[in-house]
Amino acid sequence: MLHVGLLYTKMETSNKNMEELNPHGAIQMNVTVKAIEKALFSKGHKVTLFPATFDLLQRISRIKDLDVIFNACTGITNKRQQANVVAMLELQHIPFVGSSLSTQILGLHKQISKRLFRSANIPTPQFQVFYTGEEEIEKHLRYPLIVKPEHEGSSLGISNDSVVFNEDSLKKKVKEIIGIFDQPALVEEFVSGREFTVGVLGNDDPEVLPILEILYDDKNKDGLMTVDIKAKDAVGIVCPAEIDVEIAEKIRDYAKRAYKALGCNEYARIDVRLDENNIPNFIEINTLPGMQPNYSDFPRMAKVAGYTYEDLIDKMVRLAIEKSRVDNEKKEEFYVGATS
Repeated sequence: MLHVGLLYTKMETSNKNMEELNPHGAIQMNVTVKAIEKALFSKGHKVTLFPATFDLLQRISRIKDLDVIFNACTGITNKRQQANVVAMLELQHIPFVGSSLSTQILGLHKQISKRLFRSANIPTPQFQVFYTGEEEIEKHLRYPLIVKPEHEGSSLGISNDSVVFNEDSLKKKVKEIIGIFDQPALVEEFVSGREFTVGVLGNDDPEVLPILEILYDDKNKDGLMTVDIKAKDAVGIVCPAEIDVEIAEKIRDYAKRAYKALGCNEYARIDVRLDENNIPNFIEINTLPGMQPNYSDFPRMAKVAGYTYEDLIDKMVRLAIEKSRVDNEKKEEFYVGATS
């Protein structure tokens, strides 16, 4: 039996503006936390729940004999604090589920993760980041373009007018995103082909889960995942995706490379779209994907791979402990070698 601390976002402290933009977020968080707790109990583990607050370090220090922390926290008041929470966890020297501080930062800053994709020879759409909305548009960009917040997930900021076809519409949308979300706007060439998401599970030799395809209806011919469509679950899914073997192999290969390029641990989920030449373009990586059973894409893909929800949660906990053990052994070897 392990003593697992289950860390979650306390909705009472969340940003009210973000709640209005993503009204289903609180419900999904509550359902997910209860499901993870139930899964851990089913495996015989002791579970202590605690919310992420600004006195998190003191809260953790008061909990005795923690073996591992399951980090289900997307921030204290907003998603941009997701990495700050991980920073506090790293100060505790207790194993925790999820990627390190550096990886969380790289994943949250979409422009950086896209540059890392390119460094690993992974195709990704051309892009530009706008900080004020007054920047000159780079000449390499080709319309149509999609405008979205640089640091958000769950389709926040994506609406029917997010895809733009001219400079006036682009500048208007960029200023709107900067104003609403108080962060830079990411503008990238819109890839309108088939859309997939792929989960990766593990550490040094990660497993790529079965690829999931997202299906849009005829009214949404370009396949735009707006926040309203996501909230209403107005898409279909197929997993495993019915896809050409060579394309599937490319996606799996690129997914492993992306996972390692960002230094991911335990799990991550990556969004992919095919361009007009059927080349998989990696759009972004989610280093803390949703884990709501029978709803979130990651547990859905894991289920097709043969994992029950309970087995998946237990495996992630044990991967975190194993990662911590290996890291500590490497540190000991380094210090022994440095002093000998």
